[in-house]
Amino acid sequence: MATHTGGHQAISEEKLLPIADVLLLIVDEDPGAMLFRYTTAAEFGGDTWHPTVEAARAQAEYEYGDALLVPWLPVPEDVDDPHHFAIQYALDRLKDRGRW
Repeated sequence: MATHTGGHQAISEEKLLPIADVLLLIVDEDPGAMLFRYTTAAEFGGDTWHPTVEAARAQAEYEYGDALLVPWLPVPEDVDDPHHFAIQYALDRLKDRGRW
């Protein structure tokens, strides 16, 4: 059994969200920023709203520490689906991990 942060009710490991391979930070005209987490298999790993970009980045640093690659890379403007772009970007770079 595992426990979510904040002391929530313990749940089985199969119900926990997967560990993310890539993070996507979305900012638009609305106030705040959304931080999305995905695996390279396109599994959703959770999302959180933050009042500012800086707060979202701070949360990412808190959650992922040294595993977080900075600086953040912008999604090219000609990309129609930033979620797919982030997942594919991670897959292209992580597909050979562990083979070096």
